[in-house]
Amino acid sequence: MRNPQTGPDPIRLHIAAEKLPRDGLEIHYEANEAERAALARHLDILEVRELRADLTASRWRGEGVKVKGSLRATLVQESVVTLEPVSQALNEAFETTFVPEGSRLAPVPQTGENEIHVDLESEDPPETFRGPQIDVGPFLMEAVSLGLDPYPRESDVAFEAVDTDPDPKAGVRSAFDVLTTLVPRETKDAKGE
Repeated sequence: MRNPQTGPDPIRLHIAAEKLPRDGLEIHYEANEAERAALARHLDILEVRELRADLTASRWRGEGVKVKGSLRATLVQESVVTLEPVSQALNEAFETTFVPEGSRLAPVPQTGENEIHVDLESEDPPETFRGPQIDVGPFLMEAVSLGLDPYPRESDVAFEAVDTDPDPKAGVRSAFDVLTTLVPRETKDAKGE
C-alpha cells in the first residue's frame, strides 16, 4: 500500500504467515521516533507520542491467519476551538483476519451489482495477502485513524456565541425588511394613499 502524500506506509509490521507456532505468535510492537513522525504526517496531526501494539497471530481455519490484541497510542491534534495542541489517549481492541489470495475463504467479489450488502452483526470478511508474509502495519494505521477524535478540544473549552452584527444597536431586523428596498418608492406611495 502506498500513500501518494507521504510515500511508503509509515508502519511496516511483517508476519511470516507460513511459520506460525501452533500456540500462536506473540508480537509486541512499539513504533520508533521516525515511524511516529511519519504516521503523524500521514494522519495530518501534530504528533504521535506513543504507539504500541500487543498482538497474537494464530492460524485461522487452516490456511488463514487471525491477528488479535490491543493497540495503545498517545496522539496530539490541534483543538478545533483554540487551535492549541490537545492530547488524546487511544486504547483500542484490534482484530483482523487474513487469507491467501485465491483462497476458498477469500471474499468473492460481487460483479454486475451496484449495491453492497452489509450485515452489521457479522464479522468483517478476511483480508487477502500475497506471498509468504502479511504486513499488519497498514491495518494498525487504519485502527489509529478510526480512533482519532474528529473534533478534538480541551475538556473545559466550549464554543461560545459570537455577535457578528456590524450594528448591534440598530435593533433586530426582519429578513423581509430587505424586500421593501426592492419595491419602487412611487408604487408604495400610490398604494398607501
